[in-house]
Amino acid sequence: MKRSNILCFVLILGITLCGCQTQPAKTSTTKQQLDQMDYESDDDFELSLQSSIGKEQCFICGTPAGGLLEYYRKFDSIGIIHWADMSVTDTRIREYDDDGNEKIDSGHMSTMVNSFGEDYGSIMTHSQPDRCIAEPNIHLGEKDTIDCETLKDQLCQDCLDKVCEFYEDQVNSDNDEYLESTGYSLIDFTTGELYTLSDPYRGYSIRDYMIRYDYREQGDGEKYIDLLIFYAPIRGEEG
Repeated sequence: MKRSNILCFVLILGITLCGCQTQPAKTSTTKQQLDQMDYESDDDFELSLQSSIGKEQCFICGTPAGGLLEYYRKFDSIGIIHWADMSVTDTRIREYDDDGNEKIDSGHMSTMVNSFGEDYGSIMTHSQPDRCIAEPNIHLGEKDTIDCETLKDQLCQDCLDKVCEFYEDQVNSDNDEYLESTGYSLIDFTTGELYTLSDPYRGYSIRDYMIRYDYREQGDGEKYIDLLIFYAPIRGEEG
């Protein structure tokens, strides 16, 4: 009888333990990530998304309610967009008042830091407006890789296609180590034109602005984009 009780106890314990096995956690994968996993390494990766808004509501080329760019369009300057929170950082390569009037010989040098939250990156910008030089330093965070699907309600089709192309270029460059760089883009406040900070580029000539950048890794895998921006109009044509 005692032996029978022991066998019953063992049987019940085994059934209980089987029922308590840990179930694998379910993770959500975006369509963008699925498309990236599906593409063949011998082919170019392409991302095709459909915008849900027109140009008037576009964050870049429109005038949506509460849009930040309407304020910055008054400045002849270069900015940096952080796509995760749609924030805009002025590199302050030239200094302006709130009405868009340039301050000449202000004698100011500044260092500004914008942080974007836990697991996201930050931008530290050293600027010398009197010399028309800016040195932004972007610290890349784990969550900075752009999710283009979240931009379908923020960008018109033309702007969405351009940002998707930036992401495609980085994926097709075979440099997965810096996918986080796709979370940032340069913008010319005067023209509204966007420029990638991803591969395969390392610099631009944007009107009278010269821009150079490169990647850097230090410490325990901390990744950065170091930029140098300077304003260099043709002599005698400054205005």
